[in-house]
This record gives sequence, C-alpha cells and structure tokens, in this order.
Amino acid sequence: AKHKPDEKRTKGALTGDLIREVSALADVRPATLASNVSAFRRIVATVAKIDATKGRFARCGAGRGAWLAAVDAVPLAKVTPAAVEAWKLAFVASRSANDENKARSSRNTANATLRSAKSLFSKRLLRFIAPRLELPTPLPFDGVEFYPRQSMRYSSAVNIEDILAKASTELATSDREAFKAFLLCLFAGLRRNEADKLRWSSVDLEAGVIRIEAHEHFAPKAETSLGDIPLDAEVSAILRGMKASAQGAEYVLAGVSPKTSVTWRPYRADETFARLGAWLKTQGVKSRTPLHTLRKEAGSLICQKSGLFAASRFLRHADVAITAQHYAAQKDRVTIGLGSLLTTPAQNVIVADFAIPAPVTGKSKRRKSA
Repeated sequence: AKHKPDEKRTKGALTGDLIREVSALADVRPATLASNVSAFRRIVATVAKIDATKGRFARCGAGRGAWLAAVDAVPLAKVTPAAVEAWKLAFVASRSANDENKARSSRNTANATLRSAKSLFSKRLLRFIAPRLELPTPLPFDGVEFYPRQSMRYSSAVNIEDILAKASTELATSDREAFKAFLLCLFAGLRRNEADKLRWSSVDLEAGVIRIEAHEHFAPKAETSLGDIPLDAEVSAILRGMKASAQGAEYVLAGVSPKTSVTWRPYRADETFARLGAWLKTQGVKSRTPLHTLRKEAGSLICQKSGLFAASRFLRHADVAITAQHYAAQKDRVTIGLGSLLTTPAQNVIVADFAIPAPVTGKSKRRKSA
C-alpha cells in the first residue's frame, strides 16, 4: 500500500476522457483508431444534438477545434443504449427516403459505424480503462443490435469487354497514366492504395507477376493482402513498354512524393484516379467507387471461369467466405436449357383456335340468346 501508485478514478467520465484512455491503449493502426474514434464522435454529436457544422471536417482551425471540444465534453452517461438505438433508426430513415436500395445501403453504413464505435468498448480495453474511469452502466452499446446483414453480392451492370476495348483505343492514347491505372485495377485486381504505392521493383515482367509488398510508405489492408498476382502476357508486354518510357521512375503510377500520415491515407496519384473515375462514369459505370468496380469485375470473372477459391486467392481475401459474400454473382445467363422443346408442340397438346367467330344476327341471334 505504501509503494502502490495512487490512481484516482475519474468520476462522471466524459467522451474525451474515454478517447484519451483508448488512444493510449488501443493496439490497432493509427488510421484505424482515428476512424473508430470518428465514428463514436459522430454518434455522440447526434445524441447530444451538437450542430454538424462544415468546419468539423477541417484538419485544423477554429471550427474543427470547437466541434471537437463540444463533443468531447459530453458525459458518457448521456450516451445510453436507447439513445444509440434511436440514432441507428434515425440514420437509416434520414437516408432512405422510402427507397429500398438506399435503405439497404444505409443499414450497411449504420452497421459499419456502430461496429467501429463499439470497438472503443472492447473487453480488452475495458479491463484497463474501468479502474481509471467511472463508466456508465449499462455501456452505450449494450443490447444495441446490428441490422441483419444486407446482401453485398456484386452483380455486374456493365459490359467490361466493351469498356476494355474502348480503353485500349481511347484511354491508351489520350491518357496513358489513367490507362496504366486501369490495367492495374482490372487485370491485377488491385485496390486503389495498392496501385497507388506499387513500385516497379515489385513488378516482375519476366515472370509476369505483381508482388504486393509492404514498405515504408505502404501497409497492406491485412497480412493476407500480401502476395503474388499473375498477369496476362499481353499486360506484361504493355507494362514493359510503359516502364521503358518511365525513365527510371520508382513508382508505377506517376504522382506526387508519398506522404506519411497516421490518421488518413493520402494518394500519390489522386489526380490520375480522378480522371480514370470520370472516364469510367462516361462508360456507364454508375458506382460511387468506379475504380473498385474494376476489381469487382476481375473477381467476378475469375469466379465465373475458375471458381470461388481461385477468385479468393486472386483477390487475396482473408477468408473464402468474404469472396462468397461479395463476388459469387454469376454474369452468364443460366437457364434450365429446355426451351428448345417448346419449338414443336407435343403430341398430347391440342392447339387452341383463337379465331373470332362471326357475329350472329336475326333469328339465329335470338335463338342463341334463348
């Protein structure tokens, strides 16, 4: 007792107190922690009816600081499970506008926000935080259920063959950098950050392989994201020519010098991605994330030709179940194949004669009606 540190327990803990303790103890990447904290603050701000000013999105400035101070001053006791449940329902209602497609998307977004915010109250963290903070009972997310999982299966709405043909003629001549990004996202199924940070040293053109490797400016989404991706010989030949004209460039895509940030992910080739996204929209890609649609098309094609496990390996998913949830949709028309039997009537079928009878007149008409 004499040598034990005198730790005082903070009573009536505030949102800011929790965030401070979690930030010191969370064993996740800084960007992931920032995303989780942001999700919790969004819920708290709505519960406490703190105005969502545009200034809160700024990385610095008085508007940002005032909004953070107001949210962090909200007592955790005010964020009850009932209040979180009300936030969940209001969130979906405000975005759906009686549109079932929008409602399904909003439920997925609400689930993702809840899951991120709830991670601040994980059992591992609570073991260390509870002795230091007086947490409310029940905790904010106790008993709050997620919406049932909405189907996220990809169903192609574009003709990727036509888009590829136009890219090979239009994009290849008008914007070679955008065409290069197109090749990486479609033929290698790369995520945007993987394409953005890909170095020429990770592209083995002789073997026809792209290697996703971690380096000082790139961290993979997961350990399973690391690996080799085979390329078609034609793609390797195109990249070989592009590398020769790049004059010793370090990165495959031209862009600004890589920046290191612990809370957000800056893209080197952001301008190239913007041009490619705009071009894809002119080709009928209506998705909010047109570049990621190329990856989905790649996964769908691999799944169609070689099966679910091959698609999972190609996309470098952590689990084949993830591939089944997102990329198992079929693009080919699949029918029972018996339509040809309808070309000639079967022997036991009487062909109906739908000829209109002649009108009945005079005595015959009266006799018929009788």
